[in-house]
Amino acid sequence: MDTVDRWRESIPEESRVETGAGAALVGVALAVGAFTLLRGRRGFLAWAIPGAILGAGLVMLADVLLDVRTERIEETADLIESELEALDPIARAQVLKSIGERQVEAFMPGRG
Repeated sequence: MDTVDRWRESIPEESRVETGAGAALVGVALAVGAFTLLRGRRGFLAWAIPGAILGAGLVMLADVLLDVRTERIEETADLIESELEALDPIARAQVLKSIGERQVEAFMPGRG
């Protein structure tokens, strides 16, 4: 349950309703899919409804995850910019060069 608690804490308060609705839709889609499977239904329409519900739930969850990611990126960029503003222009350039080289090296080992 520790993982679930960390996941809940990582979601902003304003996105919790959307996240809960998305998770509920995924759960309902899985339940409807299981019921359809147990009933032996095999037609397209029998699986279209659970598929559409599952898709809607996944879209809602993906939207929340992308919003949280974008917010974290913006916060980090603001923090880095404020730290860089405290440096003189030459030191700022050296820091950016060093960070860039490390990122390229991490992304493409052997280059940089």
